[in-house]
Amino acid sequence: MAKYQKLLEPLKIGKVELKNRFIMLPMTIEKVDNYHVTDDLVDFYEQRAKGGVGLIEIGSCYVCDCFGTEPKYHTTTGACGCWDDEFIPGYKRIADVCHPHGAKIAAQLQLCYEWRASGDDPLLSYAPSADVPSGPFVGMPEREYTKEEIAEVVKQYGQAARRCKEAGIDIIEIHAGIGYMVMRFLSKYSNHRTDEYGGSPENRARLLTEIIDEVHRTCGDDMPILIRISADDLMPDGNRIEDTLELIPIIEAHGVDAWSIQAGFHEAPRPVANQIVPEGEFIGLAKQCKTVTNKPVWPGTRINSLDMCDKVVNEGYGDAVGMARQFIADPATAGKVAAGHPEQVRPCIVCSRCLDNIFIGKPCQCSVNANVWQGVEVGLPEDHPADQKQHVVVVGAGPGGMEAARVAALRGHKVTVVDHSDRVGGLLNMAQVLNANIEPLVTYWQGEAKLHPNINVVLKQDVDVNYLKSLNPDQVILSPGGGIIPIDVPGIDGKNVVKSEDIKAMCNGKVPEGKGMLWKAAVAAIKAQGGTVGFMRMGLNMASGPTAIVGKRVVVVGGGFAGLEVAEAMCDNREITVIDPAKKLGNGIGIIDKNPTLNLLKKKGVKLMPLTELIEVTKKGAKVKNVETGEEQLLECDTVLTSVGVEANTKLYDEVVKVWPHAKLIGDATTPDGKVYRTLEAVKGGYEASMAI
Repeated sequence: MAKYQKLLEPLKIGKVELKNRFIMLPMTIEKVDNYHVTDDLVDFYEQRAKGGVGLIEIGSCYVCDCFGTEPKYHTTTGACGCWDDEFIPGYKRIADVCHPHGAKIAAQLQLCYEWRASGDDPLLSYAPSADVPSGPFVGMPEREYTKEEIAEVVKQYGQAARRCKEAGIDIIEIHAGIGYMVMRFLSKYSNHRTDEYGGSPENRARLLTEIIDEVHRTCGDDMPILIRISADDLMPDGNRIEDTLELIPIIEAHGVDAWSIQAGFHEAPRPVANQIVPEGEFIGLAKQCKTVTNKPVWPGTRINSLDMCDKVVNEGYGDAVGMARQFIADPATAGKVAAGHPEQVRPCIVCSRCLDNIFIGKPCQCSVNANVWQGVEVGLPEDHPADQKQHVVVVGAGPGGMEAARVAALRGHKVTVVDHSDRVGGLLNMAQVLNANIEPLVTYWQGEAKLHPNINVVLKQDVDVNYLKSLNPDQVILSPGGGIIPIDVPGIDGKNVVKSEDIKAMCNGKVPEGKGMLWKAAVAAIKAQGGTVGFMRMGLNMASGPTAIVGKRVVVVGGGFAGLEVAEAMCDNREITVIDPAKKLGNGIGIIDKNPTLNLLKKKGVKLMPLTELIEVTKKGAKVKNVETGEEQLLECDTVLTSVGVEANTKLYDEVVKVWPHAKLIGDATTPDGKVYRTLEAVKGGYEASMAI
């Protein structure tokens, strides 16, 4: 069987047949208007249906009235309301645009941490047991459910399901995972009740089984029901996989048609979705769940690559595979596989920028797909062909420049991309050496450069105004990269100093200015092997040794996103210290990744020194000063590695705009003071620039 073909086989969930085994997991993407479905949300789901997904799940369909409230848990504000019949038309719009493309639709019925019986009551944080803290931002529960209130919750779920059925929704999912309300009843960690809703597995499952019974009562026994559950909640004294294996038959006896398996609580001490979690970390939980049910089961935590999807369905980990972020990154993932072009799939880089926004109640964004953020207001390039075909010259083949080129080409323009490097990718070429999640994105951009016949890429070419004139462009988009933030201290040009621009040059196939034989040998080796990432890593010599470019004892200057990524990539077999004058490290890292990243570095033995600035580099190491106390000390080391980020770079733009007044400057060349621009900002800038032509 050809690779990925099993993913394209149909699968039945109850009476509903899916055309393939790609499941788009539910996410609350904050594209609603006061809990009502918007044009933007309809467009979002329609794109994924056109893109070939077998089952699309609408995330967080809230069952209790939230009108006029201010939930402590910010994500609630982005939910689709499902507590009143006035919401039925919105769900019908989603079903009506997705069904013609062959996608089936599930609605995920949801309660997070807050609840009220009606719009006349205050919205309060509820829990099965008032002695256990609620989830993020919520604190201790304000109320413990009474049995009468539980009965009202059950009715709300049943009526929400009825509305979804009337709207044409195919499957009802009940969210019983990640520490939300139903899971808090299931888990031994959060349920300490002594009545019939606590204690034994049957009792802890009672809320869920009563909801299932009510959905069958309101929708009929033929409405497929899907349960999303955390098979290991990762909480102290909580549910382990053994508990879930005991719960599944109890729950399934009430009529369940499929199981979506995840892991964790949002407040679990162990991360589940970050880059630092290995892909496929939790697929074994789904495989174990398959031992106690003959219904379809699929894993759906920390999966983003087609190879992992293939492993899941071919090695018995699941009957299908659930992903969310990958379908945000590329709505056409499934369709490209079906068309025989998996190499054209735009990869999710697991950067969590989507979750950073969603988790605090802001609209979803994506580092590789700007349309998610821009939505219907800006639209898709293929839906907005250019009225007048023009010659667009893009300076810089990094993510911003390549996105500008892609979008302009899709709109029908002739595009010339020019870069001084010998390969496309810009800073991503260095980033992929430090972070393997970036490597597929560089490969994607290399493919895109060859895919579009009206894109011409010119490499190893320096650019000035005269060169641009020779190309005779109608439009110019500049993405030259940010300027290097200078560090002006004695000894900064010493042989024991490695600057981020040195690593960038090496990754671009150039020997950094002033570097000796070791660097020349590393660059030669990279070129001899075709610039492969493996040889770039070898050139950097991640494992310390007598010929290492970076020594065994390292002081990293810069505790922001870039510096911490360098520290994490290089800390094996090294003694790493990170210094930064800021009070807190991690500038540029979002809410989802910041604490897990800092905790991982500490666990790996990296010494973090905030409030510390570099004042001199000596042959013995880095002389530093505490910015509050003024106390100085010498940090003895073999290498001082600077990674302080970039600043605005308008030098070329200031010249170009004199000739082409409508020229656009994008990417980290536009970085404001104190900000960190990453791939997301570059791609968004490129998308906007070319959509505006």
